[in-house]
Amino acid sequence: MLFNRFWFLTAIVLLFKNVICEDFVPPISWENKEFKKTIELETSFTVENLELTIINIDSQPVTQYFLPIPSDIVPMISMFTAAYISEESFIQCMIVPGVHQLADGTEVSYGVIQFESPVAPGEEIALFAKIHYALNGTPSPEEIGMDDTQSLMLTVNRYPLSPYVSKTATIDIAGAEDFIELTPADNDNESGILLTNQFKYGPFHNVPAFQVSWANISYPVDYPLITVTDLKRDIWISHWAHTAEFQEYYEIINEGAKLKNGFNRVDFMKRVQRTEGKGGNFIGVLGLSMTENSTDAYVTDKVGKVSSVMREENKLLVKPRFPVFGGWAYNFTVGWTNTLEDFLHNSGTEQDSFVIALPVLNGPPDTIYRNVEVSVILPEGADVLDVGSPLPFANATVSREYSYFDLADGHAKLTFYYSNLISEFGTGELVVKYRFNTSSLYQKALYISYYVFGGLMTFFVLANLNLNIK
Repeated sequence: MLFNRFWFLTAIVLLFKNVICEDFVPPISWENKEFKKTIELETSFTVENLELTIINIDSQPVTQYFLPIPSDIVPMISMFTAAYISEESFIQCMIVPGVHQLADGTEVSYGVIQFESPVAPGEEIALFAKIHYALNGTPSPEEIGMDDTQSLMLTVNRYPLSPYVSKTATIDIAGAEDFIELTPADNDNESGILLTNQFKYGPFHNVPAFQVSWANISYPVDYPLITVTDLKRDIWISHWAHTAEFQEYYEIINEGAKLKNGFNRVDFMKRVQRTEGKGGNFIGVLGLSMTENSTDAYVTDKVGKVSSVMREENKLLVKPRFPVFGGWAYNFTVGWTNTLEDFLHNSGTEQDSFVIALPVLNGPPDTIYRNVEVSVILPEGADVLDVGSPLPFANATVSREYSYFDLADGHAKLTFYYSNLISEFGTGELVVKYRFNTSSLYQKALYISYYVFGGLMTFFVLANLNLNIK
């Protein structure tokens, strides 16, 4: 990829390869001296933090460390990273769809941490791994009253899910005001401990490999679960107008608990007055982040222009035409304009070549994106030289897009398709390097002038023809 200065491009590798056979079990090369997992629930998506101190107990150097992940949630992984705790350097890692079935029937795949150099026998390493899931808890119950507090249910393993023995292990769940353990423990040692804004399992000692004891945990969530099912994002680049024009079409849904008794406008207004508009499992206002120095913002939906819009610095506050409760959907289009200088740079390596760096996402914070289509439409006559994406994409295409007064081949259109993204990675920049010379800049204007002149001359000649028959 181009431009290694972007840590996303060099430090994170998220690949899906069928390189592990059925019933694969990693070799017992490691021992977890300390295994600490923290599950963060502060947002609509789920984050797992792993602090690992591991020792090579093999008789030979080892280059890989395996992390089992339940196969049913592997497609929901948005990002998987790993780093040395003692250094500010990332380690290459990947997700490998395996199919190892545990004793209780659970199927797991594997995350693999690939060390740059082999780890010698007896050597100890301290690691930090982080997995972002485009996944939230399941509403429990699925339907609630308008004034009820929404609760979500999360399924966790009380023990470390690891193919290696863990000498010491703890599992922490954080980010909610309260936790209720819905699944009874087999013994007192497995029962969780409720702390302030935290639920804790362990510490456990000498935990065998693949030890499982699944538990359902319920916790209150007083905010909507915003999911963008489809986002179509077009960015038009114009050297003639010196602008970058953004247009986004959103299909969103609230994946929170549904209304048990339907919607009542009077009851809803009473609730808003009582809570002063704070909290609630419905989408009342969408805060859309925009690029800095943007102008000419607008919002429309299927009905027409949305007038309930307010601008706060680089954020656009959009109030939907109705409160979006659990299971309800809403769609709209938003657009704005920036000057081209906010994103464009001369390449410096080739004549008439440019580099443009554009954010992959803007949109509302604390949001899951299921399907994202990001298109960069270059000026007519531009040739693509190279691209770099901060996030792994499912597919990418190059096509032609025609606009007003396009007389030749139209615009080069680069489209990147992503799935299961989260808003936290929206600041990553999509980089495009292209060639665009001065003659291409004025070519359209000259062509238009030529055809307009030709049309006027044709009209002049035809107007002066005498077609009378004598």
